[in-house]
Amino acid sequence: MNKTRRRFLQIIGTASLLTPTLLKQSFAQGNAKEIPLHKWQGIALGGHTEILLPKENGSAELANKIRKEIKRLENIFSLYIPGSEINRLNTQGKIQNPTPELYHVISTAHKVSSLTNGAFDITIQPMWLLHSEMPNLTDHQHHKMVQSISELVDYRNIDASPKQISFKKRGMAITLNGIAQGFITDRIYQLLENHGLTNSLVNIGEIKALGTHPSGRDWTVAIDNKGQQLSGNSVNLHAGKAIATSTPTGTVLRDGHSHLLPTHHINAQALYKSMSVIANDATKADALSTGLSFVPAKELNNMISNEHGIEIIAHTLTGKTIRI
Repeated sequence: MNKTRRRFLQIIGTASLLTPTLLKQSFAQGNAKEIPLHKWQGIALGGHTEILLPKENGSAELANKIRKEIKRLENIFSLYIPGSEINRLNTQGKIQNPTPELYHVISTAHKVSSLTNGAFDITIQPMWLLHSEMPNLTDHQHHKMVQSISELVDYRNIDASPKQISFKKRGMAITLNGIAQGFITDRIYQLLENHGLTNSLVNIGEIKALGTHPSGRDWTVAIDNKGQQLSGNSVNLHAGKAIATSTPTGTVLRDGHSHLLPTHHINAQALYKSMSVIANDATKADALSTGLSFVPAKELNNMISNEHGIEIIAHTLTGKTIRI
């Protein structure tokens, strides 16, 4: 998980716990402060996290369940936890009996990689390390290392089954930063749904709507080149839908390169100020928003034409907005 990105996990709502009048008054004004909330702040997913829940008996326990689930999933997906499952896979080149969560995310990543013709590829990690950890290389040294590392970037060199995940080439490594955040969003959404929450929103960088806005309308998300915010009228997010946004300027690596790295052409740049994808699950939306950032506009429609429930909202470098 990215250490520098500020994250908010916000859950606001439940018509069963708050009177319709109070909900209508508070949310119609765009002000949740009038609603009594249980609030927790701390560190999760590599950054500041805030959990807001309707204040009721059991809200503290639910917040604690959320924190524990996020911590459990971090121990699978985080590159910044030395003993995490992903780090053991990267170090050893294989892992026996992977957790169902790791296998599911890698399998989903493979499908998105195939769909995007490799534009999304979790084996980009060695290239990411080059840009982030070696900013002082000469141009010649950098070019030579890029050429060598590029041979390790190919999602087809991952063998994955419920019993074992392994790499076909020595030196390969993966990052799930472009998909695991969406998966965690889906998991927390499911946890809240099972708890009985309605008219709520899960926001962990990727956003998913549990029911409608408490006022009865769809949730709205505004998108700009800094990402997505919970305000404005740019996008109506229907109940059960998720949105993920990737922006080249979201994180800048130590050598000045964008955190969005190309998989096919070494010097390629992301083609959009922001790439947003709406899907039925945040896992897929997250991965697609990353991979499609490198897909030319003329290819976007054909690429997702056979995919159910996918919408694209892309802001080009020239200021044009593409909606598919």
